[in-house]
Amino acid sequence: MSVPWLSSLRDELARRLALERRAGLAREAALPPSGPGVLDFLSHDCLGLADDAGWRRTLARCAARHAPSGRASWVAGGRTGLAGEAAAACAAYFGAAECRFFASGYQAQLAALTGLILPGQPLLPDRRMHASATRFLGQSRARVLPYAHADMAHLERRLRRLAGEAGTAEAAESRQPVVMSETLFSMDGTLLDMPAWRALRQAYGFWGWLDEAHSLGALGPQGRGLAAQWPGSADLVLGSLGKALGYWGAFLLLPEGFSAYLEQWASPLLHSTALPPAHAAGVLALLERLPGLEAQRQELAEKARFFRDCLTAEGLTVRGDAHILALPVGDAAACAAWAARARERGVLLLAARYPTVPQGQALLRCTVRVGHSPEELRRAAHCLARTVHPLPPKNKQ
Repeated sequence: MSVPWLSSLRDELARRLALERRAGLAREAALPPSGPGVLDFLSHDCLGLADDAGWRRTLARCAARHAPSGRASWVAGGRTGLAGEAAAACAAYFGAAECRFFASGYQAQLAALTGLILPGQPLLPDRRMHASATRFLGQSRARVLPYAHADMAHLERRLRRLAGEAGTAEAAESRQPVVMSETLFSMDGTLLDMPAWRALRQAYGFWGWLDEAHSLGALGPQGRGLAAQWPGSADLVLGSLGKALGYWGAFLLLPEGFSAYLEQWASPLLHSTALPPAHAAGVLALLERLPGLEAQRQELAEKARFFRDCLTAEGLTVRGDAHILALPVGDAAACAAWAARARERGVLLLAARYPTVPQGQALLRCTVRVGHSPEELRRAAHCLARTVHPLPPKNKQ
């Protein structure tokens, strides 16, 4: 039987994509150009580990000695002794009681939201939390109360109101609020005000969720991140192995006993193949290497400051407090066009548009790496100043 549907799924998807293209929101997974003269500000490998020959040899030995697959999910036979050892070592290095690994930060966010957050739980995310978390907020069935980006005063007003509700006779039950933030925001490079965050946590007793995907490895004592630098600031920390740590995958750092809840209810842990032993061996090798990367961390911080100064000297408005720097644009179509123009001139950077950032707040994002030379950073800043014309640069004094 042939049914004369008015439109096919292909037609509807094509129309939707055409609308997003007209709005400057289309995305293409094109291979970035490479070779002499191309400056890569897209890569998150800010410490240069992924290109380090010694690190590659270490991982090759891990792959040669151990199985390449976990063979089953963590809870259905895939938990090996080596993977358990890696989880314990990762938790210990970053100052947590427990750790669980995931294939990506995206999966880790979903696991925490669906495995740990209860229906009706007060959930307070920063409005600029990464889209990998915000897309899943509805699935948690929590009471979602976002607060203004990096605005600790607004967060306190939210918490004060919740505390007042808990104290009323009409409150059937009072649930601990869960507050979500990144420590280094992945799009605009803002650093969380850790003293203010920790003070609010001490005052209101909220359950602290910190995304340190872009911090771990690059910031904090021995690359342990900002939560480790400010003890008592977090209950849950999300970390990425695929950014400054130069590897692949992600993990959640958890309080004692919380892994059991993930193993009971978190679909990404229940229904994904467990960490392969070869990868677990690589994690153990990585944790041994991290303390010795202090020179790279210092170099990264210095080059980030230098590049910010170069961009500012070119008359550009720059956001960002560490190795992620952003040039605010606003219009999505203009942002995409400028990124394409910069690419033609050999400078690769991200055109961050909705839904990665809020509507009307598109930006060009650069990630500084230790491999960038001062001359390359000066050249990139000059190129970007010419690229964003017709928005004229500020007048130099």
